[in-house]
Amino acid sequence: MWVVAAVVAILYALVGIYAGLAQQDIVARPATVECGYRIDLLRDRLVALFDQRPQRWAEAEEDANAAADLSNLLRETQALCAGSDTDLGRRIDRLIALHREFAERGRRHADARRELLAL
Repeated sequence: MWVVAAVVAILYALVGIYAGLAQQDIVARPATVECGYRIDLLRDRLVALFDQRPQRWAEAEEDANAAADLSNLLRETQALCAGSDTDLGRRIDRLIALHREFAERGRRHADARRELLAL
């Protein structure tokens, strides 16, 4: 019984990993992109970004690559999915606006922190 459960769990994980990797291979197969899944993934990544401590916002050098990757993923998703459905397009636009607002707030926070440390 335990062996069967372990095999099923492993197969489930492998299928999930394959589905995730297939979503990243958009250049070769753009028709296979599941826009709802990509938007949910972006939402989850933004939530994780929002949950970071404010001190991490100021550490621009460490997080610059992650922020650039997220920005690219947002633009890529918008290019692939915005025209397919108005609801999806609205969700993508809102995610982009929230990311932009978060980045601006982080820049303001970092500037204020630098100014306070200089006093």
